[in-house]
Amino acid sequence: MGLFGASVSGMDAFQTMMNVIGNNVANVSTTGYKTSQVNFADILSQTLASGSGGSSTGIGGTNPQQMGLGVKIAEITPNFSQGSLNQTGNPTDLAIDGNGLFAVTSASPTQISSSPTTIAVDYTRAGNFHVDNNGYLVTADGNYVLGTTTQLTSGSTTAPTWSAIKLTDSSGNPTQFTIGPNGTVTVTNGNPATYYIPIVDFPNYEGLQKMGSNLYEAPSNNSAGAPVYGPAGTGNFGTIQAGYLESSNVDLTQELTNMMIANTGYGANSKVISTQNQMLQALLQNV
Repeated sequence: MGLFGASVSGMDAFQTMMNVIGNNVANVSTTGYKTSQVNFADILSQTLASGSGGSSTGIGGTNPQQMGLGVKIAEITPNFSQGSLNQTGNPTDLAIDGNGLFAVTSASPTQISSSPTTIAVDYTRAGNFHVDNNGYLVTADGNYVLGTTTQLTSGSTTAPTWSAIKLTDSSGNPTQFTIGPNGTVTVTNGNPATYYIPIVDFPNYEGLQKMGSNLYEAPSNNSAGAPVYGPAGTGNFGTIQAGYLESSNVDLTQELTNMMIANTGYGANSKVISTQNQMLQALLQNV
């Protein structure tokens, strides 16, 4: 990697760490945001001399001599620990207390009804939902919150028959509704109906891909594992709290500590390069 390669790799790694920290701090007030963390790994070492085993009649064994070539980013993973729940009083604000994600889609209600098991689905922990001008429950960006018209079996691995959740009557007038801890949406007047908002769980949340706008996508390489569906509050699924929102799980104290570590690490690697350069200059002067 060249004369300064190890230190340059360290500066690059700590710069990436600082970028991740900056993004975490920027999202401290983002609903449902999950903080990311950086893990490092050393780069393959250069073997200067091989080791050898000792013998009973000769000299003892020797250890290999290896020089590290620097550091790399091993992974940048989200931390899906629970954020605190804040009461809003808005009946369409929903928070998951425990494991799981809401399912949402950019497909239209017509597309949902025509392809209820094959539409593209994204996932979110941000439950700051509202009712749009057509009466459907949607996310802040207008994606449709997905529900079903029949309650699912807990732990199902079969893609549900999705339905858009409509909270107005046939004339477009607002209705009265309640959303229970198990995800049951009960419309009580105008055009009575019942929907169920299932929770979606994954074997490996860290394998989900961030898509922006508080959305996650299950990659086609199956890094997150197969999704599992079920009613809120059953099995491993969290409960749904209506009138609450989940806060970001960013710990500012920890992020500021990590910031100091990244700054110190970056500065130390920069100092190593400066010192190596001084040593090289001294060597050239003595030639």
